[in-house]
Amino acid sequence: MKKAIHRTLLFLSMLGALILLLPAKVGASELLRVGSSGTSVYILQVNLRGLGYGGTADGYFGTKTQSAVYWYQSSRGLGVDGIAGPETQNTLKADMKEVQQGLNILEYDAGPEDGIYGIKTAAAIASFQKSKGLTADGIAGSRTRLALKTALEEASAGETEPAPETGSLKAFQQFALNNWTAPIKTSFLPVTGGRTFGYRRTDGRQHAAIDYYVNNGAGTPVYAMTSGTVTGVSTTFYAGTGAVTILNEDGSVIRYGEIRAAVKNGAKVKKGEVIGYLQANNLDGGTMLHLELYRGDASGILTQTGNTSYTYVSGNFNRRADLLDPTFLLGLSK
Repeated sequence: MKKAIHRTLLFLSMLGALILLLPAKVGASELLRVGSSGTSVYILQVNLRGLGYGGTADGYFGTKTQSAVYWYQSSRGLGVDGIAGPETQNTLKADMKEVQQGLNILEYDAGPEDGIYGIKTAAAIASFQKSKGLTADGIAGSRTRLALKTALEEASAGETEPAPETGSLKAFQQFALNNWTAPIKTSFLPVTGGRTFGYRRTDGRQHAAIDYYVNNGAGTPVYAMTSGTVTGVSTTFYAGTGAVTILNEDGSVIRYGEIRAAVKNGAKVKKGEVIGYLQANNLDGGTMLHLELYRGDASGILTQTGNTSYTYVSGNFNRRADLLDPTFLLGLSK
């Protein structure tokens, strides 16, 4: 067991030195395929190895790397072509970042949550594996990731306070701040102007959400803010983007818009679970999470054209009557 982790750490140490010597011939937004080389190929290869998909890590995209990409794409439901385009690269980094985040939550110190498999991440994985009786090789394969997910669920069990009474808005807001997690873990632009709740459009309709705008953020993971059940998955939410609607265990409802769903309708999700990825709209290429919040004490579809009667806000939002102003949730990101 010690030899396995020693080999992994030695490999990563040597790799870190080699990365500094190689020219970055290919950018992360370009296609990586057989014949590509450079730093972006190294990062691709290291993350494939770190997540248990094998392959070599020499900075050159050969047939072994192609096979690893095929395997990864197939397992993640991506287009299987053996070419690591932006979607494959971003999803791979998001998966590694999710491992790092989970380890850090459980206090295994995986280092920065940068989505790149390195020495600290490998050491944290090995420590976690040892604590769970798994082979401590520092590789986050499928068994290790399943054990990590289970450990996170167990850690969060029993931590949630009882949900407040439906009618108390202030109590609900405090409950959410105490128990929910932020939906975006990366930096985003300040929520100002048209990204704010209540911003009035040219047609008089007001913005029924807050937008977490991430520059060039396609593929950025979006996390369930609290546990619940997926009640809607759309691929036609806005300008070529999709949405995921979740009925939370506390009775509230969140619609996560302008994303590509990573969950299916009817699925049970846990707080902190990746439910989708930011998706560029086809109008200006912008990438943001459009977040709508509902208290859950009304019925019917969330978008109700022409409705101007609301329980908790006033205005012209064309949404269900229990619409809430989600601006207070920005406190989760501080």
